[in-house]
Amino acid sequence: MSGDRLNHALRPPTPTRDQRGGEASPPGQPHRGGDPGRALRRLADAGDRTAAHLWLTIQPDLLTSTPDPADALLADIWRVALQHHLDGEPQLAAARLAMIPIDAAGPHAVQVHCHAAVHHLIEGDIERATTDAEEAAQAAHGCDSPAAHGAYARLAMLLDAATGDASAARRRAQPAEGLRHADVGLFRLMIHLDLAGYLLRVGDASDALRHAEAAVRLAEVTGDTGYEPYALALTATAKCLLGRLEEALADSAADQRLRELTGIGADEAFSLTTLGMVHRRRREPRQARKALESALAILGNGQHRPMSRALILAELARIRAADDLRAARDLAERAVTMAREPDRPYALLARGWVALLRGDTDAAHFDAAEARTGATVGRRRATLIEALQLTVLAAEDPRAAAGLLDDAAALCRDLGDPAQEAAVRLIAARLQGRQARRGAEGAEQKLRRCGVRLDPGVADGLTAMTLRVPAVVIHTLGDFRVFRAGAVVPYGEWQSKKARDLLKILVAHRGRAVPRARLMELLWPDESPSRTANRLSVLLSTLRRVLGTGHRTSGRGAVLADRGSVAIDLDVIDVDVESFLTAAEEAQAAQRADHPTGTAMLIRADELYGGDFLADDPYEDWAQPLREEAQVAHTRVLRALAQHTSDTDQKLVYLMRLVHRDQYDEDAHLELVEVLRAAGRHGEAQRRYRAYVERMRELGIDPARADDPATSAGPRTDSSAGPGSRVARWRAPATLSRPWTTEFGDAEIPTQRALSFQSLSKHPV
Repeated sequence: MSGDRLNHALRPPTPTRDQRGGEASPPGQPHRGGDPGRALRRLADAGDRTAAHLWLTIQPDLLTSTPDPADALLADIWRVALQHHLDGEPQLAAARLAMIPIDAAGPHAVQVHCHAAVHHLIEGDIERATTDAEEAAQAAHGCDSPAAHGAYARLAMLLDAATGDASAARRRAQPAEGLRHADVGLFRLMIHLDLAGYLLRVGDASDALRHAEAAVRLAEVTGDTGYEPYALALTATAKCLLGRLEEALADSAADQRLRELTGIGADEAFSLTTLGMVHRRRREPRQARKALESALAILGNGQHRPMSRALILAELARIRAADDLRAARDLAERAVTMAREPDRPYALLARGWVALLRGDTDAAHFDAAEARTGATVGRRRATLIEALQLTVLAAEDPRAAAGLLDDAAALCRDLGDPAQEAAVRLIAARLQGRQARRGAEGAEQKLRRCGVRLDPGVADGLTAMTLRVPAVVIHTLGDFRVFRAGAVVPYGEWQSKKARDLLKILVAHRGRAVPRARLMELLWPDESPSRTANRLSVLLSTLRRVLGTGHRTSGRGAVLADRGSVAIDLDVIDVDVESFLTAAEEAQAAQRADHPTGTAMLIRADELYGGDFLADDPYEDWAQPLREEAQVAHTRVLRALAQHTSDTDQKLVYLMRLVHRDQYDEDAHLELVEVLRAAGRHGEAQRRYRAYVERMRELGIDPARADDPATSAGPRTDSSAGPGSRVARWRAPATLSRPWTTEFGDAEIPTQRALSFQSLSKHPV
């Protein structure tokens, strides 16, 4: 939102005035007596769009002239209907207007039909408004009153705008014809507002935004500030559909502030619903619920336009799904029951999302199909995008239906909504599994930039994906455990230790196919394959039964086997070591790119490391490669955390963990000693230095001395030797405490080094 607009929203209100200099009255207050024309203009000045449309299509001379006896009935119908509107009784006004005789003609007939057309236009009943306009045209054709012809011409232009035909509106007579000079700006303002409203209904947010912003500027220029809150609400709605959620929230806040300052209550339900929708798209359920319940309360007090109660109930159902699925279901059912076109597809969509979160995939799939059909026919592209997502996620095999997400992404691009496109891409990436983790990370970052929270909180595709917990989770870091539907599989269900060993071997091969002959060799090394083939088949049956299948695993089993080989499908089960390796890689990439979440991602990766891979099987050769890969990845994570944390105590924790992981890590030893010395903990620094010297001498490496200034600033690293590596000066070891090998390649071997702190040089080891 621009600064000047925000300043305008915060400055003290200037009372609007009618054409006679009187201050305008707030809409909705009953009118008793006085000049009906002046009262109508006051309502128009206060932001009542129906009053503005009536004022612009009125024949002023009919307000004061005495009708001919032949027109007395029509004049009475119109004046009584006008009085009902001034008294805040639009339905009574509509009933009175319906009493017009068939084939009535003359200026009063034109006026009655114009009034009826305006009523239906604001109510959103375009078909009946068009019929009324045609009746007004016929009545005008039968009389020679320029004022009647002008009233109909202006009605036709307003109707063109409300149906999105801007070119037809421009082709018609000049709007100034028959209008007072003070009303020309109001007429143009109504054209922009009606066009923006229509374009939002059909999902053309870009053009809607152009007209809504023009309306905001025009309201400021002409002094018709009673319509500025509504114009800001339209602007916020358009920006919300375009994924510009931060700007949409700013415009909604300015709208609410203007209403507080000026007391304007017209279209307040629409304004609050827009605010709730913005918060829902930002996935902020508490703020969204507050706004939507306030909008619903306003409708309960009698304000009914232009907001559909069904639409508010549908939005509220999606919000309540965060804390009460039963209440969300009831709200969604009410929304569908009372919804009419064009809001019915969205109500069906809301009910479908709630059904999916409740686990009723059949009901969700039915509502998705109905919503897709209705959105396609009604050209509701934003609803269609979500209906495609719901169709995929409610399918028996979502990955098989994922091609529909490409269609949804294309619609997002056509609509110009980057936030929704990122959500679609994130859902698609998560459905693809571990192969698409990078795509998922990019989509998450884009969503955050658009102002979207990723926590589950509303009924939508992101929440549905977050709650799609794999049916099987395998813990291999530390203790080996298998979780099924959230509970540990009892040991007795395995029937034999060999079945657990088979799963461990398959996990260690990371989804790659393992020949059956190799599996039999590993499981029964001293027996002939001819004797163990049947045993392997029995173990595979046990494994399939333990791991299971179902909708939550996309309808496929976790064990993939043919006559020659066996593998596990890592896309339908969750293995903690795979999650850790991916998180570690992404965290280090974010840290190298100086991403603000880099440190948090490193901490998360460290938390995922629960211990060495299959720590209960330390001597199995088939587990060693993945164990070492995970150890190296964790070491890099710890080293990055130690390097980037500014808290001394936390840095010491990471360095001590590095030393504990590898007691021969010279870099970690030296940095630990240096950090302790800098913190004034000289006694502990001395003990750590002694431990470092002992470890280096076990390897036959000369330790750094205490009087070498080159090492006082911390350990040096040689980038050519790899991350965190250090080239040491080698000498023939006396006696090695454990097998040790080292490689130098073409690296330069430095001369002997020493530490600079004198406190240690006084206490040689």
